[in-house]
Amino acid sequence: MKVLQFITRLDLGGAQEICLDLCERLIRRGDEVHLLTGTGGELIDDARRMPGLTLHAWDDWHHAIKPLNDLRCAARLAGMLRKESFDLLHTHCSKAGLVGRLAAFASGAPDRVVHHVHGWSFNRTQTPLRHGLYAGLERLAARRDFVLLSCCHATSEQGAKLGIGRDEDRRVVVNAIDRRENLRRRDRRAIRRRLGIGRRECLFLQLGNLKPQKDPLTFARAACIAGKEAHRAVFRIAGDGPLRRQTLDIARSGGLGDRFAVMGWRTDVADLLAAADVMVLASRFEGLPMALLRGMAAELPVIATAVDGTPEAVADGHNGILVPAEDPEATAAAMVRLALDPRERRRMGQAGRRRSELFTADRAAAETLAVYDSAPLRGRGADARRIVAARDRARRPTVTAGGGIHS
Repeated sequence: MKVLQFITRLDLGGAQEICLDLCERLIRRGDEVHLLTGTGGELIDDARRMPGLTLHAWDDWHHAIKPLNDLRCAARLAGMLRKESFDLLHTHCSKAGLVGRLAAFASGAPDRVVHHVHGWSFNRTQTPLRHGLYAGLERLAARRDFVLLSCCHATSEQGAKLGIGRDEDRRVVVNAIDRRENLRRRDRRAIRRRLGIGRRECLFLQLGNLKPQKDPLTFARAACIAGKEAHRAVFRIAGDGPLRRQTLDIARSGGLGDRFAVMGWRTDVADLLAAADVMVLASRFEGLPMALLRGMAAELPVIATAVDGTPEAVADGHNGILVPAEDPEATAAAMVRLALDPRERRRMGQAGRRRSELFTADRAAAETLAVYDSAPLRGRGADARRIVAARDRARRPTVTAGGGIHS
């Protein structure tokens, strides 16, 4: 099979990790794999170093919406799809999904098209006008026989409710991770010493960028409230982004001092999780966050907002605590509860590790490859299938009314 994976940018994120993992697995399977993306992003070098991968990094392909430039890229991609004769196009993320499917529709190629919905372009925080516009674009892009592959059941149901795509074109492959790094034993005390975390302190860790979606401001406000009652609680964010200064200002004005820190982008995430006591995810909207699954595999109790696919991984009271989005008081109450009860932390963490067995990368990859093989054929592939089916019908023996068989 000749496959083109198309993703907007190779930033640090779950969609990008899934895309690169699929590229590697397809190459190992013996397929010819191409990856189209923009230049830049923290994971672009990983793609460049991948043996057997043909990387197409376009300088003129950007994350920001630029209508004229985006149409030129769509036309360029349509020509590439016609020329290269790919068997399958797999798009990731909203912008690549819209432009990629437009190019596939215009070119009539390839035979199979799969769009991976890691999260919709619309979300609950948008104005009704913007939400309606993006939902309308998603409906236009969801052409007949283009598979909509969602990262969780909640995301798939959101699309169905808004009339995006046909039910027969919908598939779900729940997000998953390679658990091995988080299952490996680590020297927790040594890692905490390196991080400056005391033996008796309770470390609350949030992973992710400092953008509105992940809502680091609510995390900081909750930390300020919880810190007044849980005196041994400390708070860290592993990530960076445009809300960094505002997040730190909230923590500083709340009197947390050096109990609160933004650590920037880290490559030692597995070590950070081994050092932490509780994982927090204050997202305003999500698909199904990979960070959450890593925290569970690392045997951490989770405090997370009850949005989108998160409740499919976190069972409230079992392996974590679900709280409303943008509610620092509820988040703080959950923090205090776990900070003061190490036995409860241990019980929820153990339950989370057991539950993480449902979210393995091998399972998700096998299901995705099965989607590839079963995706509807279109264009040349559909024509070929119809020709073969007609030929088979012509050769099939028929039974006359009198019971005789004719070939």
